[in-house]
Amino acid sequence: MSEKRGHWYLLTGLLIGLAIGIVYAWLIAPVEYTDTSPASLRADFKDEYRYLIAASHRVHGNIDRTRARLSLLSDSDPVAALGEQAQRLLAADAPNSAVRALADLAEILQNPTSPVDENTPAQDVGLVSPTSEAAAATPGRTLTSLPTDATSPFEPILDPSETPLPEPSATETPTLKPGLRTATATRTPQRSPTPIATATLKPSLTPTATPGSPFQLVKQATFCDPDLPALLQVFLENAMGDPASGVEITITWLGGQEEFFSGLKPELGHGYADFVMTPGVEYVLSLDDGIIRISGLQSASCSGDAGDYPGGVRLEFRQP
Repeated sequence: MSEKRGHWYLLTGLLIGLAIGIVYAWLIAPVEYTDTSPASLRADFKDEYRYLIAASHRVHGNIDRTRARLSLLSDSDPVAALGEQAQRLLAADAPNSAVRALADLAEILQNPTSPVDENTPAQDVGLVSPTSEAAAATPGRTLTSLPTDATSPFEPILDPSETPLPEPSATETPTLKPGLRTATATRTPQRSPTPIATATLKPSLTPTATPGSPFQLVKQATFCDPDLPALLQVFLENAMGDPASGVEITITWLGGQEEFFSGLKPELGHGYADFVMTPGVEYVLSLDDGIIRISGLQSASCSGDAGDYPGGVRLEFRQP
């Protein structure tokens, strides 16, 4: 005869199993978490990590923080890695914003500019505020040097131990005829002028190229190389003579258009870009949103031991 058991046996077994599972998971074989380095990530995850670094740099602009983050990937050449990734994205028809972020960061890492030191004392600049000169010429008033911290409103600070004294007005005692009373002018204090806030200019420590200055064509030539296709080679330099990467170049022809950027082939130069031309087709190159246009570009006619073959065109641009 079987004994009929209640539902409490099922609940008891469930609680016992739950308790054993908790003890095993927390005490006997707990989960171990191990921090890993971005350098050990898969190649596609590294590309995603590198793009996030480039996108975040466009927001905060801190080059030291960006360099520290890129060093976690342990790339032998971070600039080349950024250029190669931008080239792969461009070949995969990725959004131009992603390609631009990577190309811009490669340009910044290659040609970093020295920002103005915000902690430079204002008196080292050699500029004197007109308000400070006027206040220094007034008796009874002492001015301290202009503060340079970020919270300062750039106003002259009066020494608390020497409060400016009101300047008395001149008094007159006119002489009247005998028998008349003498009238004396009362001394009326005048309010001291309120110092006017003046911003002290700071010089730039590093000469940089004029922002937005258009490129100028300095050299155009054709070349023949049987080992190369009919290439349109473009070399870009900024006003300092350094290669300019991340510059958008537009090539148009009858029935087509293509955009690409300089610096995507760092092994050939950070200011280098090229385009494969079709023999017999005429092309137009545009820079700086169409400000600079070079038309009539087509492959050259070359001949060699193996017969005739198409040559290339070399263009060199520089910012003034």
